[in-house]
Amino acid sequence: MTSAEVPGPATGTAPDGGPDEPAGAVERAARVPSGPSAPPIRRRRLGAALRRLRLGAGLTLQGAAERLEISDSTLSRLENGQGRLRRIDVAAALDVYGVQDDDLRTTLLNLTGQIRDKGWWQYYRRAIPEPYADYISVEAAATSIDAHTVQLVHGLLQTEAYTRALAEAWRIRAEPLDVDALVAVRRARQRMLGGAEPLRLRLVMHEGALRQSVGGPEVMRGQIERVIEESRRPNIVIQIITHSAGAYSGLDEPFAIVGFGNPLEHDVVCLDNLTRTHFLETFDEVRNYASVFDQLRAAALSPERSALWLADLLTKMES
Repeated sequence: MTSAEVPGPATGTAPDGGPDEPAGAVERAARVPSGPSAPPIRRRRLGAALRRLRLGAGLTLQGAAERLEISDSTLSRLENGQGRLRRIDVAAALDVYGVQDDDLRTTLLNLTGQIRDKGWWQYYRRAIPEPYADYISVEAAATSIDAHTVQLVHGLLQTEAYTRALAEAWRIRAEPLDVDALVAVRRARQRMLGGAEPLRLRLVMHEGALRQSVGGPEVMRGQIERVIEESRRPNIVIQIITHSAGAYSGLDEPFAIVGFGNPLEHDVVCLDNLTRTHFLETFDEVRNYASVFDQLRAAALSPERSALWLADLLTKMES
């Protein structure tokens, strides 16, 4: 399972305000006190960028720390993504490192602001597990997601009834969950698929995800209708891998490749299980998964044939 699929204790994939969502929850999110809203992965990347600029300027850690009037240990923590970076601190470092490229300065300062901002999901910090919030933070900054799902419909395409059925099933075997909050979070995340600059989603989904009866026949009919409806969006491409495809690369592994519009944040791969969310960040790891995703797309039905397959599946369910 992936964080995009299951609202479990260590996973996550997520909306319109509605009766289950407190009025103004998303709008008030930035004012909710909490810890850092950005996941360690983004703080690490900003710190690594500053370290590269320091080395490019020919400065040692000690030399840079002296000029910035901070301790060596403080600068080391910041470069390792373990401290809080303020815009004023980043601006000072860019001055010391002689960075004059306006675009680079703007990118780094904007990233600093994004890391410090409280995301809307902070409103639900008591209802959603930290790894789930970590994934949502990464997803919220994404411009594209390439995902492979095996057993469940991707969270960004799930209906409320489908999500609620999953959460109710999970609650039976895990610590108490706020199902209404989890449904609201998922709705909030789905807003990324619309708007002026919608998220680009390419999804390869095994047919088993649509044949698994989550919540019963009526819920599944509504879910398949949603998948068909969403597949018509210009920013969403859905391909189905049928059982007849046999063995293929990535057969048993759901994953998501998350891409960003920020040149300092190269793509990452998101994997998770019942206890943690794991990000793969190295160039080789991301390249390998990108290659697997290409193979998955080749093994799947084309988007056009997938649309026909989905329509036929819905017709058979209604007959």
